[in-house]
Amino acid sequence: MLTVSKDSLSQPSQHEAYNQMEEPLNDSNTFTEEEFQTIEKKLIRKIDLRLIPWLALLYLMLSLDRNNIGNAKLGSLEKDLNLIGDDYYTAVTIFFAGYVLFHIPSNMVLRILRPSRWISGTMVLWGICSICQAAVRNASGLIACRFWLGVFETGVGPATPLFLSFWYQPNELALRVAIYFGSSTLAGAFAGAVAYGVLKDLNGAHGVAGWRWLFIVEAAPTIVFGLLSFWILPDTPEMTGGRWLTPAEKQVALLRIKHSGNTDNTLFDRHQFLAALLDYKNWLAVVIYIGLNVALASYAVFLPTIIRDMGFSSLNAQLLSIPPYVAACTLVFVVAWNSDRTRQRGYHIMVVSFLGVLGYIFLLATLNVGLRYTGAILVACGIYPIIPLTLSWVSNNQLGHTKRGVAIAMTSMVAQCFSMLGTQIYKPADAPRYVKGHVICLAFMTLGGISAATLRFLLKRENDRRDREHGPQGTMLHAQDVEKLYDNHPNFRYTL
Repeated sequence: MLTVSKDSLSQPSQHEAYNQMEEPLNDSNTFTEEEFQTIEKKLIRKIDLRLIPWLALLYLMLSLDRNNIGNAKLGSLEKDLNLIGDDYYTAVTIFFAGYVLFHIPSNMVLRILRPSRWISGTMVLWGICSICQAAVRNASGLIACRFWLGVFETGVGPATPLFLSFWYQPNELALRVAIYFGSSTLAGAFAGAVAYGVLKDLNGAHGVAGWRWLFIVEAAPTIVFGLLSFWILPDTPEMTGGRWLTPAEKQVALLRIKHSGNTDNTLFDRHQFLAALLDYKNWLAVVIYIGLNVALASYAVFLPTIIRDMGFSSLNAQLLSIPPYVAACTLVFVVAWNSDRTRQRGYHIMVVSFLGVLGYIFLLATLNVGLRYTGAILVACGIYPIIPLTLSWVSNNQLGHTKRGVAIAMTSMVAQCFSMLGTQIYKPADAPRYVKGHVICLAFMTLGGISAATLRFLLKRENDRRDREHGPQGTMLHAQDVEKLYDNHPNFRYTL
């Protein structure tokens, strides 16, 4: 049996869950509580060291390759490629078309082809697409590269939170996802520094424009890291061999994933697929993520331009784009740590959404450069923590591989459609205040915060109803009951 409680599967202990399972993995090898905890502690340390730093590095490269077109714009990209009208905005937007189309297929293929192969292979392919941008000669070539870049980045972007849910318990997930996604804030800071150096020192080197060097310098490591990932990344606990886990550690890893509701024996369950699509909780999470993504898409691409139009030179704008990301990175880790500690997602999303709203108010309400720059920092602090919080929240409240994979993918996929709006709202004609763009982002950040409050209220009401009708303590669930009822089972309690 599996143990599922109101505290996100925390009661009773994992050792008790193991001893009461209907089909123990190994009848002859039971652990005492002390043995289980000792092995589990070593296992988590191994997983943390093997997965988190490497996945964070991969996502850093993903963020660099996705957003460096914004830094390249401050070079001579538009002039050299003869971009006219909306050509640049089309190139930025088309990325999300490819990214959206392949969200769910990518998460389904992840288990079929093995995570190490899928993540590594798609990374090599997007690195090739990214480096090809350095060779394009017109708008059509740039647009084509950006589309396929979006297609292949789904192998890391939406797939990795699902991959992490195979290894971690619900109350361990937010901080790990935050470290992974937090690398995108480091990428923003790193991108500004790299762009400053490349555009300053390599522009014209060997007859190649600085913006072309920027794509080469940032894409080449992606291909190298993608190739290395074939050997470094493990697969799911079921697929992992004995190269880096002892037999006892592997058995504990398998018990942990069953304890967290990963009970599927099939690679794809159409009933879970439909359940994910019809679940109102997932659609409220989608709205939260829509509010985030409109602001995120515009911020990541247009921040250097917004700062430049505050009155700074193009090169100084690259450097001044670093502090907002550093501040956001720090807050991402603090908020995610506290969210795991308190097992509260909704409150944290509401608070950081307020910071983002306040930042846009600063950008709109004054001509003072200092206050507007402070607003830019607050916007980053409001946007980036919502990413791991929302994806962890969605993952925590799903049972079953297929339902979890589809829920995570649809949350990101639908929201990414609105990222296309975010790439279109900052037009040169609106410079230097960009009132229209800031107002739109302000409205969507507010929508995200309100949606988080609504979702938390509804989940709390449902938990209270189940407590009244079935008692406050979650009791044992048969694995087959979980597969039939998922999180609708009366003994399951939602993470708030």
